[in-house]
Amino acid sequence: MKGIWQSTSIQMKMIYFLLLLIASFVLFYLIGLVGLLIGGAPNMLDLSDGNTISVLKWMQACSAIGLFIVPPLLFAYFTNHKLGWNSVNRHQLLLAITFMLLTIPFINGLAVWNENLHLPSFLASLESWMRQAEAEAMRMTKAFLVMDTPLHLMVNILIIAVIPALGEELLFRGVIQKLFLKWNGKVHLSVWLTAFVFSAVHLQFLGFFPRLILGAALGYMLVWSGSLWLPIIAHFTNNAFAVVVTYFIGFDKVNPSMESMGSEGGGIVLISGLGGLLLLYIMKEMSVKKKV
Repeated sequence: MKGIWQSTSIQMKMIYFLLLLIASFVLFYLIGLVGLLIGGAPNMLDLSDGNTISVLKWMQACSAIGLFIVPPLLFAYFTNHKLGWNSVNRHQLLLAITFMLLTIPFINGLAVWNENLHLPSFLASLESWMRQAEAEAMRMTKAFLVMDTPLHLMVNILIIAVIPALGEELLFRGVIQKLFLKWNGKVHLSVWLTAFVFSAVHLQFLGFFPRLILGAALGYMLVWSGSLWLPIIAHFTNNAFAVVVTYFIGFDKVNPSMESMGSEGGGIVLISGLGGLLLLYIMKEMSVKKKV
């Protein structure tokens, strides 16, 4: 079975990959439902109930594994597609981690700007739906981030940081971006197309532009390093930082303003953005020197 789709056209590979996505998602969604049946049907409207949150976390983990992790691995097996498990040096890792932490104020500022955008008046009903969906997603996220013990912290790091970082990078940078590149032959177009899909798939429209920018940065990290590990580590850093900061805020160990740095605008947003661009430029130059 290994490599049976290797000689097929890029268009057919895209179709096969889409079929794998659908089949895997349905299978793991059913696995998630089994867990729901075993744990008992919770009150999905009561997000203060620990059993409800546990079931929701279980279902989210199953869905993420079925949608993001399994299909890319199967696709790589059936097509001999190279996901990019190449090694990276510590300088690249440090730059990627620093980039994600340094750009937090810029991303927060961009998020506030994004939230204040409004659709034309004739799309008012659509905007109302988008804002209601965003509010519901935020309500669930806050419920997920209630952590009373180190065990809760570790579970959230697994569900919110490890699985998404590994899975989303496998799917978007490991497969989709590379398929786009083989299809159109243009690096920048492939990076930004993938970033667009990456942001749109999250269905959180009030955070579309921050996620688009982060997706593009992760895409360029893959291009310049040749390794999927770099965007995975960067993605993990971004998500894990949010979880850890929220955990320590809950115990009054960290100032709550840390999680909203840059949301009020000011010079910190500009410095953060320019610093991020500088780090990306350094990463690019490192890749050029490495190739030479």
